Amino acid sequence: MKKSLIAIAALAAVGAASAQSSVTLYGLADVNLGYSKDTVTVTTPDGSGKLTNRKTGFQSGGLQGSRLGVKGVEDLGNGLKAVFNYELGFDAINGAFTDNSKDGIGFSRRAVVGLQGGFGSVLFGKDYTPLYNLITATSADGQSSFDAGALTTGAPNLNGVGGSSYKLGGYKERAYGVHYAGNFSGVGVQAFGEYSNSKTELAVTGQQTNVSANTKSQGYGLGVSYANGPFMVGVAGHQVKDTAAGTTVSKITEYGVGGTYDFGAAKLFANYLYSKNRPNAVLDALNANVNTKAEEANIGVLVPFGAASLVAEYGHNRVKFYDGVSGEQMAKGKGNDWMIGANYAFSKRTDVYARVGRSNDLKVEGVNGYFDDITARAKTEKAAIGLRHKF
Repeated sequence: MKKSLIAIAALAAVGAASAQSSVTLYGLADVNLGYSKDTVTVTTPDGSGKLTNRKTGFQSGGLQGSRLGVKGVEDLGNGLKAVFNYELGFDAINGAFTDNSKDGIGFSRRAVVGLQGGFGSVLFGKDYTPLYNLITATSADGQSSFDAGALTTGAPNLNGVGGSSYKLGGYKERAYGVHYAGNFSGVGVQAFGEYSNSKTELAVTGQQTNVSANTKSQGYGLGVSYANGPFMVGVAGHQVKDTAAGTTVSKITEYGVGGTYDFGAAKLFANYLYSKNRPNAVLDALNANVNTKAEEANIGVLVPFGAASLVAEYGHNRVKFYDGVSGEQMAKGKGNDWMIGANYAFSKRTDVYARVGRSNDLKVEGVNGYFDDITARAKTEKAAIGLRHKF
């Protein structure tokens, strides 16, 4: 009898410990058969050039990036909890781990640990910025590869045929440091702060004779939203600055506003994003003194039909390039993009989808005597059918 009581007590103790802490392994696999066509055309007084890239095949991450993650919580008492979340990306076609934030293969999507309570949550590590979360919540197709902002492939290179790394939708997604999130009667608040400083000194006979390197990176961001019934609106922004030897080498200022309204029969989405990047070497890979200012506006709608749903989105984009020394405008560009799609859910975790999207001629041309009589255009067409499963 005593042995039975001891066994029951031991099981109860294990159950209590399990109730106080938990670890969850989760993931998402998104595969599709897709087609894409990217075209860049540059026209000069001496002629024109055209570069076309077509791709057809099976690929990973049409609506969402395939991922594998682990998260956990421990109850510390008095409403306080310790939490963590580490998430990595992978290619659902070949099984290889992927680098989602250019930090190397590993937990590149999210890597945080911190405390959570009635005050909200304070997390340390790498997490999404308030601006990224706002744009995701106010885009009809979220942050899919067919989202209107994602279809804007970037400013074509005015100095020759070829694309560039600049993308109107390519704002800062993640920050490294401390992150706060809280919700108070429908008012959501998010913030982050990041800071790093590296200083290398060369000293001779105990005295500093030269500072060989001194680099600093710092950034901060804030987002505020309000939700009441079918209505949600929010604003968010951030600034990140890098300096070397006391000189600013990069400064990014970005902000956005967005909202949604759910009518029941349909849900409307709208957002606006502004980005100022200094410097930006888009026009000339050898010119580090080109600044950019970009604007992006998107509207969309999601219409449910039982287990099925239809989605559509339209976006308009503008970008201006400035001489980083004189401040004079060098070039300007504009374009628009659209996408339509459908989903069918077999369950809460599994659905199939189809998407078609296109960016219509992002046109860039020189002004004020820069790049005289040179015009560049970029266009992207995409289509896919796919399967998404959450586990």
